[in-house]
Amino acid sequence: MADRTGGEPQIDGRSTRWDEHKAQRQLELVDAAVALIEEEGARFRVQRLAERVGLPRSVLYRHFKDRASLEEMIRRRVVESFMRRMEPTLTFEGTVEEAVRRVVGAHLDWVAQHPRLYAYMGVGEHAMGDGSLVADAKTAIALMLGERFKDVLAAFGVRQAPIRSVAVGIVGFVDTCVNQWVRDPERELSEEELREMLCRSVWAVLDAALRDLGVELSPRQRVADLEGR
Repeated sequence: MADRTGGEPQIDGRSTRWDEHKAQRQLELVDAAVALIEEEGARFRVQRLAERVGLPRSVLYRHFKDRASLEEMIRRRVVESFMRRMEPTLTFEGTVEEAVRRVVGAHLDWVAQHPRLYAYMGVGEHAMGDGSLVADAKTAIALMLGERFKDVLAAFGVRQAPIRSVAVGIVGFVDTCVNQWVRDPERELSEEELREMLCRSVWAVLDAALRDLGVELSPRQRVADLEGR
């Protein structure tokens, strides 16, 4: 209600507390949905979620605009989980080889631990730039990697280079390979073999890109040591 004296509108504390309660309840229901997907698969039924949380389906829907908004919040929660796993690895601590293995390993480990959530994200259906949450997550990872690559090049005196495109290509390659591996009922590679193949391939692409820019870097080079060059 507006302040009759002409000051700022007054905020009802009860309304604020209700909004906080509603947001917390939504989060609890979304987390329950994530757990249900982990157990039963990507094509979960809202009725099963209602049974899980002990609410009639009609009451459950009062917390969300519609099923689409519920699924958007679930997808956002899953993407947040994936990004929490990936972000700490997007550094070049240790050697270049260790950095590559850390990033690839984090991606593959999360997918292997959460295959149903990965399927629910519909990763293979979203390419970078399509405006979806999944695409935005891929783009964010590629941009962060691109910044790290720029740091390495700067240590060699290379200030301008199309290295972001290389980062986007690497993220797309790893993502496509992992997505195909998860969906393949007759996997030709074990998880460890896939991990090794991805690490070798990522290094090969990065090494070729660096050589084109006149930079020769050993995979056993510690990136921190480059700062004193």
